[in-house]
Amino acid sequence: MLRFFSKMRYRLAAENRIAKYLRYAIGEILLVVIGILIALQVNNWNEQRKGRIVENNFFEDVMEDLKKDQERLNYYELFYTKRFEYLDTLLTYVRNPQKNMGVDKFAQYTEPLYYPVNSPSYSTAFESAKSSGTFNDIKAKDLIKELSQYYSDFVQIQNTFGSITRIVENQFEPLMYTLSSGYTNKETGILVINEENVQAFYYKVASVKDNRNITIDYQQILDNPRMESYLIGDMGRTFSAIGKIKSRQEKLKELMQKIRNRD
Repeated sequence: MLRFFSKMRYRLAAENRIAKYLRYAIGEILLVVIGILIALQVNNWNEQRKGRIVENNFFEDVMEDLKKDQERLNYYELFYTKRFEYLDTLLTYVRNPQKNMGVDKFAQYTEPLYYPVNSPSYSTAFESAKSSGTFNDIKAKDLIKELSQYYSDFVQIQNTFGSITRIVENQFEPLMYTLSSGYTNKETGILVINEENVQAFYYKVASVKDNRNITIDYQQILDNPRMESYLIGDMGRTFSAIGKIKSRQEKLKELMQKIRNRD
C-alpha cells in the first residue's frame, strides 16, 4: 500500500498536478495516523485484558484465603462460646457452695481452660500481590483498601486471645497447682475443644494406676476468692473475644460479597 502511494506521489509530482498530489499526500498521512491509532487501541485492549486476568486471579486467590479464614473464625466462635459456658458453670458453683459439683464434673469443666487457641491469619494472596506490585494492575482500589484494613485489624483478635492466655498462666494455673492432679481420668478431657485429638492423652494418664489414696479437695479451689476473680476476668475477656470474632465474621461476609459482585 505504501509503495502504491509512493509511486502515485512521484507520478503526480512529475506531471505537476499539485492539487491531486496534496490530496494523495494528506490521504497517506491520514492512513498512517489511523493505522497508528488502531495499533494503540489494540495494544490498549490487550493490556486491559491482561490486567483483567491478573485481577481475576488475584481475587480468586483472595477468596480461597477468606474461605479458610471463615472456617477458622467459625472454630474460634465455637471454642470461645463453649469456654464462656464452662466459666459460667464454674462461677455458678463458686457462688452457690451448697451445690455439690463433684470432682469428676469439676475436672471436666476446668480442664478445657488450660487449652489456648492458635490464631493464624490467612493473607498469603494479599501479601504476595502487595510485595510483587500486582496492585498496580487492579482497578478495584477500594476493595484493596478494605482488604488491607481487614488484615490489619486481625491484631485485635490476636491481642484478645493473648490476654486470655496470660490470665490463664498468671491466675488459673498457679491456683490449680495447689491441687493434686490425681483426679484426672479418661473422661476428664471430654469437654476439651482442640484441633488435635487429646483423648489419647487422658487415656494414657488414667492408665497409670495411682496408689497414693489422695483425697481431692476441689472445693478449696471453688471457695478461694482468687477463683472467682479469675473466672470473672476470663469471662470478660472471652466475651470480648466472641464480640470481635462475630464482628470479623460480618466484615468477612461483606468482603466476600463485594468480591463476587465486583464489575
